[in-house]
This record gives sequence, structure tokens and C-alpha cells, in this order.
Amino acid sequence: MTFRILFDGTVAKHLDAPDDNEDAYRIAQDRGRVVLSDGASESFDASSWANLVVDQFLGSDPSDEQLGLCIQAYRLLHDPQTLSWSKAAAYERGSFATLVIAQNDHDRKTVIVTTLGDSLVAWCNENGEIETVPYVCADQFTEKPTLLATRSALNAEVAIGDQGPWSQREWSYDQQEACLLLCMTDALGAWLLHRQEQGYSDAFERLSGIRDQQAFLELVEEERASGAMRRDDTTLIIVTLNSST
Repeated sequence: MTFRILFDGTVAKHLDAPDDNEDAYRIAQDRGRVVLSDGASESFDASSWANLVVDQFLGSDPSDEQLGLCIQAYRLLHDPQTLSWSKAAAYERGSFATLVIAQNDHDRKTVIVTTLGDSLVAWCNENGEIETVPYVCADQFTEKPTLLATRSALNAEVAIGDQGPWSQREWSYDQQEACLLLCMTDALGAWLLHRQEQGYSDAFERLSGIRDQQAFLELVEEERASGAMRRDDTTLIIVTLNSST
């Protein structure tokens, strides 16, 4: 199998409130596709928005039409007239989320990654060379990212027909046997790049070696406790790709 999931898991911001996790992801291993979204915490019901986004784009390529369907589905979830004034105001301001789509092209022995926002994707070829998208240094996580919004008027900058704030990369694994693709939300991505910049060459190795939820939980809690990782919902998906048929 050229596309295989080695690990997928998530750790909530607060361990005693796992249902409040605003990250969402979906995997279609048979089609070689991973979709990840991080709902912005300042948003109203960001969890629902992130889940709608990953559901919609698991089976569809990015398009303004598909984004419009997400927005329609979100509107059906809430009636502002039944909400308190503060919640209604938050609803009207809109909800926001990142998007990562990783799609394997088996025929071309290539994985195509499309991202919007500050969720990070890391690629490591069989020589151990690491590349990341959309960010390459930790300081970039301090910038305000462009996100998918539940209000159409706020999506002017993310017209899918234009490059705009979208990032897309293609990585070939042709003639390679041990490539890794890691998709992660921003707290984990910022930690990884920051640790690499500090000279901790084992950070990627530690992360890419995770194979079970307990090991992931321990890494996240350890790094949170040390102050090296920001406390936020944290999700990781690890994929291996090789040229074997």
C-alpha cells in the first residue's frame, strides 16, 4: 500500500473537557485522502464549523461552491433568534477554521497538499530531509492567518479560484521507500518549528515516531507543562508513503 496511516489522534485543550475539542479531521485511506481543520477558539461554535468543513472536503476538491454548501449547512444549525444576545452577536460575527487537504496521486507517486490558515504539514523524504507548509519558521505562527468563515462576505480573500492565501505543494515519493507526511494543528506545528530552530534535532523524530494515543498524550502534556507548547486543542496525523504497489 502506497498510502498508510501510522497514527491519528487528538488531545483536547483541557483533558477534563474532551468534547470541547475544536479540531476535526477525516481520513479516507482507500482514496489516499486526509482532511484536517482547526476551529478558531474565539469563534461561535467553532467545533461544528470545523466538522462541517472536513465532512464537505473529504469527498470534494476546494471550490467556492463547496464552501457555499458548508456555509448553508452551518446556518441550518442555529437560529439567532433563539440565542442569547451575546451568543447571537458572536454568531453574526462568524466562525472561522483552517483547512488542510492531503491527497495521494498513486499514478504519479505524488502527494498534493493544499492548506489555508496555520495548520502545518511536514514532509520527510527517505533521506531525512524535512520540508513544511505553509510555514517554515516558528515566528510565522504569530501572524494572523486567513481562515474559512461562515459568512460569505468574510471569504473575499479566499476565493478558491485564486492563489491568494492558499498554499499548495506537491511532494514526490517515486523510487522512495520511507517518506512521511505529518498533518498537525498550530500549537503542535509551532512547537515543532521552534524546537528545530532551537537545535533540538530529535523533535521531528519524537513526533513522527508516535504510534498510539497514550504516547501522543504524554508528549503533548510534557511539552505543555514545560511551557514549550501552547495549551490548545492538538491534533496529529502521520502518513507513510512509498513507491511500492
